[in-house]
Amino acid sequence: MDYAGNSMAPILKTGDVLKIVAHQDREIRVGDLAAFRSPRCGTLIVHRVVSADHQGVRTKGDNNLAIDDWVLQPNEIVGRVVSLERNKKRIRILGGFRGQMHAFALGAAKRIDLAFSSTFGPAYRWLGKTGIFRNLFSRWMSIRVSCFNRRGGMELQLRLGQRVIGRRLPGQDRWHIRRPFRLFVDESALPKGEDVEGKQVWHRVKGEKG
Repeated sequence: MDYAGNSMAPILKTGDVLKIVAHQDREIRVGDLAAFRSPRCGTLIVHRVVSADHQGVRTKGDNNLAIDDWVLQPNEIVGRVVSLERNKKRIRILGGFRGQMHAFALGAAKRIDLAFSSTFGPAYRWLGKTGIFRNLFSRWMSIRVSCFNRRGGMELQLRLGQRVIGRRLPGQDRWHIRRPFRLFVDESALPKGEDVEGKQVWHRVKGEKG
């Protein structure tokens, strides 16, 4: 399965190739990444199991704030994700108790992030607009944009060295840049279309003239 979306970020990323194993008679465990058809539209979805009892199975995306508003029956679960392939590397996916703890840690980090945003967000955005940090450190920061063809279009990634610090996913109209890197990037200079050449983007991000 080719994954697309952000509901399971950062565990899963658009472009990941998922290996799904049928549950068969195996018990569905809280913490597993379950693949199932959406009760609404039939789209194949991968979310984490947050409860499984006599009433059914409840799921939630790690990057979502709320639990899915449906209850699945065990026979509606296509299977569980056991690994993914990304950049030609195979990564094991944790399930059960370890997967549950991983999801708990991600949820705690997200709540901290939201608290930070509400408290310091205005000051952070103001500093980003001033360009103070960008002017001080841009000459030492090699920031570039990479392009990847995905099923839904072209994904743009903002990279500092080998680290991905921002993404513009297919069909979305804005960049998502990780903190604190927005302080060092002029978002207005980033590409907004899909007809991008690497050299041109490099010049625009670096603030040079082509």
